Amino acid sequence: MKNEVTPFRLTLLGVSAALPILGRFPSSQVLSVGSKSYLIDCGEGAQIRMLEFGISLPSIGQVFISHLHGDHIYGLIGYLGSMALLGRDKPLDIFAPAGLEEIIQVQLKYAREVSFPLTFHAIDQSTYQLIYEDKAVEVYSLPLRHRMPAAGFLFREKERQRNMRPEQIAAYAIPYQAIPAIKAGAGYQTEDGTLIPNEALTYAPLPPRSYAYCSDTAYSEALPPLIQGVDLLYHESTFCDNLEELAAATGHSTARQAATIALKSQAGQLVLGHYSSRYTDLNLFLEQAREVFPRTALGIDGGAFAVPSPQQQEEAGKLHLRP
Repeated sequence: MKNEVTPFRLTLLGVSAALPILGRFPSSQVLSVGSKSYLIDCGEGAQIRMLEFGISLPSIGQVFISHLHGDHIYGLIGYLGSMALLGRDKPLDIFAPAGLEEIIQVQLKYAREVSFPLTFHAIDQSTYQLIYEDKAVEVYSLPLRHRMPAAGFLFREKERQRNMRPEQIAAYAIPYQAIPAIKAGAGYQTEDGTLIPNEALTYAPLPPRSYAYCSDTAYSEALPPLIQGVDLLYHESTFCDNLEELAAATGHSTARQAATIALKSQAGQLVLGHYSSRYTDLNLFLEQAREVFPRTALGIDGGAFAVPSPQQQEEAGKLHLRP
């Protein structure tokens, strides 16, 4: 059986910094890995964008919040309220700074209790550590440099087991009880004592894919070693070169600085976002970033980025934007 390519897709719900403007909602996005969907930050109007871009509201199993500035959390209470109205009973895990639980519980106290298990997991934004895992991915926190404690997130697909070659099962009369061990890497000994190596019985699994979310943060040399070789990198680019000093003063990055992080990380592709409302034309962001890192794309509300398999990458020549 050949390798089956599962979806690994990022959908941007909002790419505006602080103040929303027409066409750009505040920070929020959904990463879909196979049948799993993860909500990353939840700015105002996130659930509206989910409906607009064809993402099922109840499909979210985990929420990851980078920090407590309003443009990253003000949409969460609305999303929780909608889930309650829809009768959700599936648990929801929220990974966030410790203060978020207090904020949400006060809102729920005076508004509406949720009808489903809601669990807050406090994260330490100062360290790189594994904060969550399931059958599909491992999620690590990334220390960022902002005006308040903030964390990015690195999603890494788990390595799959090897895939059996059906013709070899028949050729060596391999019983089904032996298949799990072979898929885990073992060889197989036939009745006459011949040892068949694992490579002759299986296909190698596809390499695991990865995605890093880095918003909000000033330029940080500490990031590239943590996300080295990442397939897809979303890095905030609040300002262009003309406001580099303001970026440093407010704990943000320029498009050129985001591209420098992508270059030093040897990323597959960079997606820009978190643009200041000062800018209506985003082309300058793209121009300045591509001078450093050509494989850069503008993040826009509704933009969807698929991380393909190695075979698909070879055919396409690069990762690609699907508007």
